[in-house]
Amino acid sequence: MPQTGLSFEKETNTMTKKVLDFFERVRYSYLSAKENPDEYGESWKKTVKDVREQFDTIDDFTRELKTYLKEDTAFSDEVYNPNSRQAKELYEAIKEMRFKSDEVSDPFSKQLGDKVIATLLKDESTFAAFIHYALRSHANPLPDKAWSAVDLKPDEITRDYMGLDLEPKDIPLYIIEHYGKEDEDTRRIENKFKGAYKLLQKVYGSEYSEDKWDSLVDLDIAKSDEEKQSIDFIIPNKPMYRIFEIDDLKEVKGLTGEYIVQEKYDGMRIQLHKFNNKVTIYSYNEKDITSKCPEQVKALEKKSFNDCILDGELMLFMEDEPLHRADTIAHVFKNKKGGELRAHVFDIMVHEGKNIADETLRERHNILLYQYSQHSSQDLAFPSKKDTRIADSIKEVEEYAKEIMQLPASEGVVIKDIESTYYIGVKKNPKWIKWKKFVDLDVVVLDDKKTKSNLHSYTMGIGPVSAETARNYKTVEFEDKDYLEVGKALNTKESVKIGSIVRVKVDEVKKGKDGFKLFSAKVIEIPEVTRSDSVETLEQLASKTKKSLSTMSYSFGEKVGGMFEVTSGLQNPRAGNKKVKKGYYITDHTHGTAEIILKEDLNGFTIYGFEGDNLMQKNALHNIDLWKEQVSNIMKSKRSIFRLAIRNEILESGRDNMAFSKILDFIVDKHQGAFADLFESDDGKLMAWMKQQEDLVYLHPNKFTAREDILEKDIEELVKKDNMGKYTIALREDDNVDLIIDYQDERMAWTIDIEGNTDIYDLFGKSGKYPAIVSKKIGESKKVLDKGEIELGIQKDGYHEYRLDGDKFETRMHFRVVPLDEKKSWIAWTGKKQEMLEDKENPNKWNIAEDTYAVLDFPTPKKD
Repeated sequence: MPQTGLSFEKETNTMTKKVLDFFERVRYSYLSAKENPDEYGESWKKTVKDVREQFDTIDDFTRELKTYLKEDTAFSDEVYNPNSRQAKELYEAIKEMRFKSDEVSDPFSKQLGDKVIATLLKDESTFAAFIHYALRSHANPLPDKAWSAVDLKPDEITRDYMGLDLEPKDIPLYIIEHYGKEDEDTRRIENKFKGAYKLLQKVYGSEYSEDKWDSLVDLDIAKSDEEKQSIDFIIPNKPMYRIFEIDDLKEVKGLTGEYIVQEKYDGMRIQLHKFNNKVTIYSYNEKDITSKCPEQVKALEKKSFNDCILDGELMLFMEDEPLHRADTIAHVFKNKKGGELRAHVFDIMVHEGKNIADETLRERHNILLYQYSQHSSQDLAFPSKKDTRIADSIKEVEEYAKEIMQLPASEGVVIKDIESTYYIGVKKNPKWIKWKKFVDLDVVVLDDKKTKSNLHSYTMGIGPVSAETARNYKTVEFEDKDYLEVGKALNTKESVKIGSIVRVKVDEVKKGKDGFKLFSAKVIEIPEVTRSDSVETLEQLASKTKKSLSTMSYSFGEKVGGMFEVTSGLQNPRAGNKKVKKGYYITDHTHGTAEIILKEDLNGFTIYGFEGDNLMQKNALHNIDLWKEQVSNIMKSKRSIFRLAIRNEILESGRDNMAFSKILDFIVDKHQGAFADLFESDDGKLMAWMKQQEDLVYLHPNKFTAREDILEKDIEELVKKDNMGKYTIALREDDNVDLIIDYQDERMAWTIDIEGNTDIYDLFGKSGKYPAIVSKKIGESKKVLDKGEIELGIQKDGYHEYRLDGDKFETRMHFRVVPLDEKKSWIAWTGKKQEMLEDKENPNKWNIAEDTYAVLDFPTPKKD
């Protein structure tokens, strides 16, 4: 849809912003610590560490920093002392960069140096020119005749400099923070500002109308659009689904039946840009790593390649041996030496300057295969039939996948619908599926927990092990011999005796200080062997799949399906059945919902597996360490509520004690569900548990009293941040979109005026601007587009900022009132940068229904 005539052309000088922000952080930290080292000393140390980390980075900003800051100063031991000479030298060096660097696009510091405040206090017309520069969102000063009309000299400072687009009330503070010196009296700025502001109104009024002045003072939507870049980084698509065996592919709906099977590399995701003969390479998290990839830059600079954006993987090789993702990340970001980097491209989003993300994968693959692959090299490789195959059946997918998995750099395959497009602005592509390769291991069954439905939870072991291994690792004893415990195999129907050997399929082996752990273990058969695999085998496998602790956050970022959410309560076992059953359920909001089979006792709980064996169950099993703490917290909360209810019943009875039989009657009457859930309605288990509680005292015979001298803790649940909530993006019946926000037990919503799927991805992927209103009523929706967590940023009249972290969208979202069609209207847009603005004033305005502008309607009548 047309975007109501608005145009947003402001270019952000990113280097200027980096220098100014860097200086402000150092300045505030240094002056605070110098004045009060006891309170701010630790903060200054952290600032110094940040400066050192930046100093060791290789980018344009660091090159500019090194022009002013000496390495000896930054890395001296004395610099941690804010009152030392070295600390002052570090501060002065960064201050000099701020005022003298050619990279800083600041007309006032360029012409006036560190005399900006002195000049503004002395010359009111210069102050008025500064205010106009601070208010505007373009690069045009007021015309000379406007200044001449009030007998003032024209603005000769700000021509061709983009304005700051600040609110009037923020300008004095900006001046003090950006130009103030520690020994300078800035108290007169506020009063001088008032006079200069009135003078600017007079100058402006000599040339323009009052409406124009109102538009100047109002924040323009482009002003806070810091996210604009000359070349846009595209959020890399990842597979939405993960399968564990080929039959799982049948559960993924909406596929055409024709696929491209591509090698999945154990490397680091990169994006390669070439525009106007300039090559830029970005990491998966939008860091510029061009300087780390000279061979790839050299290859892409050749005339064989036109303007393009390529999607690929960067891998580290030691000779011809591929290393691991953690090694690649350490090589790029931690400057670890050794090895050579090689890149493999597997997709293309821009070709010959044209955006082809909306073309099918069939077309994009053909472009790569017939126009790029002929230029493949060891440093920059493109798809070949060895690592990329077209399959027209699930049987062929399995055949080709197993062939590709044998390649040395492969950690599996990605199966892509051949008609899939590249989803701009979202993280997960619903037409892509990940399938990692597995290895088989023979293990000993050391323990067996069995459910009523005949499922087994086996504790697995390796051994018996030698005395030396037993000294180096934590072992368990079985039949007078030592074994390494290596994890559990859940959801197992195969019944064997303790001590038997079973063959399990696993996709990852990790080594820790106490031993080894097998991930996603599934019993596949009973082998004809008498001993388990050896510790040496685990050593080899762990070295092939290792993940360093320092990169676990990256590893988690690769998990398919987003966040796991565990709930408890009643759920329909199947559609159309009125009966319900109580239990614990888990979802990742992608693969469906799974029922967790577990058993509680006084010491905690044991997870046996899941009801069924579909994709959700398999993904939950693989990622069990990411969500099992949620189960524990739910149980703690339930037990706390249950304990509190018993304690209150005893205290409110007016007796000194209460017979257990009376307590039991109360529980059966009021809390029968919790009794069954927590204690299987077993009187003995309940009695034993109550005897262990600190605020319930057992009295012989079979009576309890409650202690009043213990302060109650709130229900034991995870502490949530005050500014965090949940969101849902839903397509309405009228084809508009609702952003529904659940925050502090309240539900509210924005409605955004769009006209179809193209607008949705323009809004969330390309920062398009669309009219919005505060929803009067949240109605029925046709389709849920996304769900996730929402962080509330600035919440004030006329402006609301959020950060969305969901399954599809990960972005900042803004709602602002702007002058539109000669009246004020709400506009919604998203941004690429994830940092929230720090000024969170007026937090009481989080309820958008209480915003002064909540009554505003769409700027144009809605179509029928």
